[in-house]
Amino acid sequence: MLLEIRNLNVYYNTILGWTKVLSDINLDVERGEIVGIVGESGSGKSTLGHAIARILPPNGKIQGDIIIDGVNLAKLKDSELQKYRGTWVFMIFQNPLNSLNPVKKVGFQLVEAAKIRHQREGKKVNERDLINEVIQVLKDLRLPDPQSIIDRYPHQLSGGQVQRIVIAMSLLLKPKLLIADEPTSALDVTIQAQVINLFKQLNKELNTSILFITHDISLAYVIADRIIVMYAGRIMEDGKVEEVLKFPMHPYSQGLVSSIPTGDKNNNKLPAIPGNPPSFFALPTGCKFHPRCSKVMNICKEKEPDLINKNGRRVRCWLYE
Repeated sequence: MLLEIRNLNVYYNTILGWTKVLSDINLDVERGEIVGIVGESGSGKSTLGHAIARILPPNGKIQGDIIIDGVNLAKLKDSELQKYRGTWVFMIFQNPLNSLNPVKKVGFQLVEAAKIRHQREGKKVNERDLINEVIQVLKDLRLPDPQSIIDRYPHQLSGGQVQRIVIAMSLLLKPKLLIADEPTSALDVTIQAQVINLFKQLNKELNTSILFITHDISLAYVIADRIIVMYAGRIMEDGKVEEVLKFPMHPYSQGLVSSIPTGDKNNNKLPAIPGNPPSFFALPTGCKFHPRCSKVMNICKEKEPDLINKNGRRVRCWLYE
């Protein structure tokens, strides 16, 4: 097992006091596994990624355990985290420019990433060898004229090129766990397909585990081995991608799956989940999904269900208790 998350809770200090935004997250990720994390905006997907990478804002607080390859990152001081960031856990943000320094050339930043990995492995490599390694990675990513690209600044590249530069950085660092937060949302369909293939290549060649965060459940189907459905900072369902998408158990998962366009020529209106996700400042009692659920029962309004094992997957719903 590469990643083990146990009883993870995340809080933000706001003007209304400490607010819980992630609740009782328990999650395992195998080596080389790709896990898709899906849900509507505000469900806690990105916060989970930030918590695992230990890059929450200053007003954030973590409780629980985040264990990567036997090391509990949640218990480390900021100064101790430096030797694990990048080569152990690396995060790609929705806006890839957030991962790059705008005043330093792309080549300098990529060489710096390669140098960090070699230093942590105890190897001594000269500057020319590092530049050659960077150019080879850019060639592997099908970037035209790598020699020219390493001499540019991030703002001089297109969105697709910047995204591939960040992926190149992850290839150079060879992380054990890669967290990709909506990495294709700003890209056109053609570039999106290329980026998905690059993630699969990274996973296959380096056996890197990937947490792929997306609001697009059909995209998660293309890349993931397993899907985790989140709502209101909680895991609602966790199972193999084929099972969850073909036979969703939780009513929320069923609503997400039924809203996927199928190309039906009859122009039938797509069903939508009624209402809106709740605010973390005013969560409903009981099951957090019950105000929007078509299968709500009295107990749903009174008591929150546990995340239980059922038919080979995990689900948080009173229908299966």
